[in-house]
Amino acid sequence: MSHLIVNTFEEACEVVADLGILPLSSFIPDHPSLASITQDEAWHTGMDTDPWLWRDRFAAEGVAAYGRFLASKPVLISRHLFPLVKCILSPSEKVAGRYAAGNLARSTTKIYECIFENDGIDVKRLRILTGMQQASDKRAFDRSLNELQSTTDIVISGISERLNEHGNKSGWNSTCYMLADHWMERNEIATVLYTREEAKVDMYSWIEQRWNESAVRYVKRYL
Repeated sequence: MSHLIVNTFEEACEVVADLGILPLSSFIPDHPSLASITQDEAWHTGMDTDPWLWRDRFAAEGVAAYGRFLASKPVLISRHLFPLVKCILSPSEKVAGRYAAGNLARSTTKIYECIFENDGIDVKRLRILTGMQQASDKRAFDRSLNELQSTTDIVISGISERLNEHGNKSGWNSTCYMLADHWMERNEIATVLYTREEAKVDMYSWIEQRWNESAVRYVKRYL
């Protein structure tokens, strides 16, 4: 499956809506990615045509959920498909129940609770508030964030600019997180009242009409 090269954010939004799931880089077999449908020279220019900046706009403007939902890789999932994906990936137990059952580390629970209390929090502040700002904490911190995204408990909600004391941009932008439920509410995306199996039937039916067979087989491993 291939798509024409896109040059604007609006054109990329159409591709996301058409495919339902668009990885940032190519890891789904025979399936486009944001990298494959854009010009190499457009990346990291800092201009409106920079796909590196688009990835956060998708989430911030409610076009698509953004996070490491599949294979620990960053993907965009259209607002149409995300309720089905969330229904499939969400564990039957809430975070507190998973922790009580011994299925979730305390550090992961702490990160979730901090995001719950600080919607849209950036990574730097999240590490400080959870007491995980040391270099030795980074692996556990990143693992917890990835786990919470893989179960669609949280999503990347956008970026925050790092400013110096004079209010000028200083350093790299910082990724921000919020609860997936809150992201859906903010963007007026309704949940689906399906069982996991019912959601799979709808999900598979939708992608089988649009994707190559090898891409469908690959995604079924995770959904």
